Amino acid sequence: MAYEGPALRAARAVGRWFRGLPMVLAALAGPTLFMLYGDFIRRGSNIVGYPYQYKLSYWGGIAQSLIFWGILLYAASYRARSKIGRFVSGSMAGLFFMLFVVIMGTAGAFHAMWNTYLCIDGQLHSKNIVQSIVGTLPLGRPLVAFHYLMAAIAGGTLLVIARTLVRPNRWAWSVCLLLVPISFAASTQIPTSYRGIQASPPDALYIHGYTAVSKEHLAKIPYFQQRFELKVESPDLRVQRRKPEKVPALTAKPSKPRNVLLILQESQRGDAVCIDPDKRCDKSTPWTNAAAPNRLPLMQMRSNASTTAISISNIWSGVRPTESRELLHSVPLMWDYADAAGYDTAYWTSQNLMFGNARQYIQDLPISRGCVGTTVDSAADLDAGANDELVTARVKEDWGDLKEPFFAVVHYSNNHYPYVFEEDLAPFRPHSFEKGADKNSEYINYYRNVVYRSDLTVAELVRSIRATESGKRTVIVYTADHGESFREHWQMGHTSALYDEEVLVGAWVDAPPGTLSEAEESTLRRAKNELVWHLDLGPTLLDLLGLWDDPKMAPFKARMIGHPITRPERTLGPVPMTNCTWVWECSFRNWGMMQGPRKIEAREWDHTYHCFDVLADPDERVDLGERSCAPLPDLARELFPAMPNVTPPGRPQTDWGK
Repeated sequence: MAYEGPALRAARAVGRWFRGLPMVLAALAGPTLFMLYGDFIRRGSNIVGYPYQYKLSYWGGIAQSLIFWGILLYAASYRARSKIGRFVSGSMAGLFFMLFVVIMGTAGAFHAMWNTYLCIDGQLHSKNIVQSIVGTLPLGRPLVAFHYLMAAIAGGTLLVIARTLVRPNRWAWSVCLLLVPISFAASTQIPTSYRGIQASPPDALYIHGYTAVSKEHLAKIPYFQQRFELKVESPDLRVQRRKPEKVPALTAKPSKPRNVLLILQESQRGDAVCIDPDKRCDKSTPWTNAAAPNRLPLMQMRSNASTTAISISNIWSGVRPTESRELLHSVPLMWDYADAAGYDTAYWTSQNLMFGNARQYIQDLPISRGCVGTTVDSAADLDAGANDELVTARVKEDWGDLKEPFFAVVHYSNNHYPYVFEEDLAPFRPHSFEKGADKNSEYINYYRNVVYRSDLTVAELVRSIRATESGKRTVIVYTADHGESFREHWQMGHTSALYDEEVLVGAWVDAPPGTLSEAEESTLRRAKNELVWHLDLGPTLLDLLGLWDDPKMAPFKARMIGHPITRPERTLGPVPMTNCTWVWECSFRNWGMMQGPRKIEAREWDHTYHCFDVLADPDERVDLGERSCAPLPDLARELFPAMPNVTPPGRPQTDWGK
């Protein structure tokens, strides 16, 4: 045998090390490669089409991912001989497996449900920091469980491969252990592209979002607030995940065989709508005016809030917005009642429900068909949502699969600021997107054109439904969540007040022949100019579904102050109106109440309620004084101090409402 000197033996060892290096690197890159494979399956065409700067952002995130997972997996691969070494190495292996399953499982399951990745927009405002670890996903749902199972199998496999191929020496492993906390800290600080174009890998989006929600909760603890100078970035309460109360089996006995469809528009002022059928219709809704020529108008419909989340809670639950947090997150919604009676159910919306946890309010609904804004467009605008036409197309695609009888809701969003505008669909001129006071009339025209554009696709939906067999047996209830203000009483947009520009909305019922009884149709016709509220719509929908008289509904009806508009009795008692609830905190505090045509309203800097007669003074210019609206001011003072009390910086501080 030829003699091998030390130099030759060292050279052979280095050669073996280099030959094995590709396998080692591949093993350490395994977690990132697994993530990259799944990401390209989900949105590969989008990533390839990213503009140059977004591609740089994405591949920079991949580089960060390689470092993060590689260091952690290397630390988990050491085969120590000492008990302490085995304990530390085993702890690193457990940490890797846990993080891999949570991050990759959550990312995959969240994308499967919402067609977007979990990021800061879907994490902030979450009250339950533990549930936020898994994106508040319904873990018992097979689709969600599948993704966590796949992540667990992949994580375990990658760990076994790494511990087989990667053989760290003691010194390299010791250095790697020091790098683990550094890589963790760096991962929480690296910025991500998360809104519109999510030009970051899913693990970076998850870590960025959960870091934000953790800071949000830690900032509420005085020690951490002072020690680390943390600020409460998002103090306002947002909707949390519902825990719906079980509804017993119900028996539907509608007066006529029918399906029920609620069409809900966004930010649509009552004076922008042709509520009453009008052949000329010079307002912003000529398309639905023509598509539903025999509709039954409700000229005095008012929302009980000018905030979307609160308005839909009022409509869909039928309970007052002033109820407790527990009740507002457990009360059944219209789908729950319909499902308990054997109806097929659906919900389609162009709203981007990543905003403010809104997804949590609907994710547990018992629906067989539906979509949200990110489902039809993963880059849906956070405020204006996906284009309404995409939702209309999705409804038309799904409509034939619904089994009669059914209850469904189509919820549009493009009338929300920053508005979806199209120059070719802009008949109101001059128009401008500038919000200066000197451009107010042009800005109003811009808004009217936005409503005009959205109305076109709503009308297309109505026509397509009416052309189907099931559509001939479908009663359509139409309204908007709230209105929009344009400096009528100082404010712009919505959520800031309860004047009629923000709460008086268009509403009508369109019922094909034979879908209403004579009594129901007669009552609806008489309601044309009567005062009705969104709190009446829940009971109305339940009556149309034939559930209002079911004895088992008694405990649920007891919490509703509204009355079916399909019946003669009207809501005559005091009706609360507020943008401050345990479902959605207000930008700044404002409250109101109505009884008949008398309305009171106040905002956080007011020391008295303003009183108006909305029929005699539709512009609400003449404050009649509190005594003219008695006893509403006293009732309001008893009711509203219990509401959340948050005044954002820069707002006038008063003792009002305490």
